[in-house]
Amino acid sequence: MRRPSRTTSLFAAALVAGALTACTGSSLDGKYYNSASGEFAMELSHGKVLAMQGQPGSQMTYEVRADSLILHDPQHGLADQMTFQIQRDGSLSLGILGTLTKKH
Repeated sequence: MRRPSRTTSLFAAALVAGALTACTGSSLDGKYYNSASGEFAMELSHGKVLAMQGQPGSQMTYEVRADSLILHDPQHGLADQMTFQIQRDGSLSLGILGTLTKKH
């Protein structure tokens, strides 16, 4: 079996990094609102949570893993490790807790 060359391996790594950057970039960036009440829930921008309801002075970040958005709070508050399912329509679901939709 032939081993992949170093160039092939670097190219594959660059593709994966590009895909991850695309996922944490503009496609998820924006202001999200509770789909039931219409109230502001949070604002995301380039891997950071700029604002979140009930989280004063947010220093939180987020990451995308497959079809999930995971919040990280350096203070390990209530929202730390909160996981949203990313729906096909771009909304973020917390299951029985509700869905957040982005205003365009």
